[in-house]
Amino acid sequence: MAIVLIGVAARVVLSRVIGLGVDESYEVVMARAVQWAYLDHPPLSFWIAGAVARLAHSENRLLVRLPFIAIFAGTGWLMFRLTARLFGERAGLLAVAVLNLAPVFTLSTGSWVLPDGPLDFAMLAAALALTHVLVEPESPRSWLWWLTAGAMSGVAMLSKYHGAFLLLGALAFVVTRREARVWLRRPEPYVAAALAMAIFSPVLWWNARHGFASFRFQGGRALPAHGSALSALLQNLAGQAGYLLPWIWAPLVYVLYRALRGGPRDSARWLLACLGAGPVLVFTLVSLGGSPGLPHWPAPGYLLLIPLLGDAAAQWEARGLRERTRLRRWFMATAVIVGVLAAIAASDVATGWIAAVEPAWFRRGDPSLEAYDWNGLREALVAQGLLHDSSTVIAATHWIDAAKIGYAMGPAFTTVCLNDDPRNFAYAVPPDEFVGRDALILVRVPNGGLTWDVAARYAPYFASVKPAGRVPIMRGGRTAFDVAVFRATRMRVAYPAPSG
Repeated sequence: MAIVLIGVAARVVLSRVIGLGVDESYEVVMARAVQWAYLDHPPLSFWIAGAVARLAHSENRLLVRLPFIAIFAGTGWLMFRLTARLFGERAGLLAVAVLNLAPVFTLSTGSWVLPDGPLDFAMLAAALALTHVLVEPESPRSWLWWLTAGAMSGVAMLSKYHGAFLLLGALAFVVTRREARVWLRRPEPYVAAALAMAIFSPVLWWNARHGFASFRFQGGRALPAHGSALSALLQNLAGQAGYLLPWIWAPLVYVLYRALRGGPRDSARWLLACLGAGPVLVFTLVSLGGSPGLPHWPAPGYLLLIPLLGDAAAQWEARGLRERTRLRRWFMATAVIVGVLAAIAASDVATGWIAAVEPAWFRRGDPSLEAYDWNGLREALVAQGLLHDSSTVIAATHWIDAAKIGYAMGPAFTTVCLNDDPRNFAYAVPPDEFVGRDALILVRVPNGGLTWDVAARYAPYFASVKPAGRVPIMRGGRTAFDVAVFRATRMRVAYPAPSG
């Protein structure tokens, strides 16, 4: 389809311009060590990025993003097939257009090295398989469709824990719709669920070996905080609207409301509501605990509501020429807005021109730097005589900096994180393996300069820690920020790992 191909071309161009974000850099660096699971997420996106880097002998950002661009092209095709099967081809085409206009999908899920790309593909594939057995008359190939749904649910869970909502949503549909309860007495759904759990089993095994660290980490993010429940809820909703665009988010909420109000009578809408409502409601209501959470958490739920919006849009334009014209203008205006915003963001990441024009806006830091690769770091360290070979351990003082530094230094160098919250660095490159080795401690210097004594903090762990200069990170011909370098000789004792 033209929409999918245009989207692929646009994402390839953006991937050449925009550096890896923090989470992307983190995934690429962590993917160097193959694990059955990772602290932050299940392993599939890490495995994909790592496999590409090893096969290509390169971690070039376009190369590691290409599989995710291709996966999102498949997601667009699945969106069309699912929506067309339930509501007709015109609704399917409009649903694909909405998918490619919502920023959270088209910009991040569509190309970034994140778990969301494989997750969304697998969720739509599972939903499409479920339509064959839960919406349409019983198929003679019911075993095939149930096993496909189970396998894709397993792949979804192997990508991100959100995949569990597929199993819960399918169960909710079967329990609440009288015609579907026959499946409770049939073996197919149980075998499908067992298949999903078998595919997910590497994550269970890794967690069992590491004190269920990943489950505790993700569960802890939903714990009540001390903030205002109302303020957190409003921030959560505003974030959702911003990530989807308000004029896409509000209709999605409305079609969900209509599907829930209509109940199980309409099997197609009820199935999508059961599958999509879980992430939307859970990750919205959790903000009532006082923490707004992250705006993209409910996005997989909204993904499964897009077919409902595609159908609503098709019904709207069928009313007449005036409605069709308004809808076409709505899509065109949205495409222009998204394109302009993407162009502004891409040019700012590459050059930092907004901060140069209005430096007062970024006194607390320029967020566009999070999507800028620390190009030239390794070469500058070598040029200043600070780095002679890959035997020197590279140490960062925060997991975000460790991700950016690790990607900039390349796979030949080992990057550790000396911090109380090292994330998966604690499992991929535990510092206790490097006792007796020398290290360079690299610290990003914020706008106001360093406010803590790096040498004093890490002196107990090394024979000596001494300042060794600074390395500028250049962007657009200007220094974006400095990286302070400390030479640490002979690690005497490993930095303590987090408990559990």
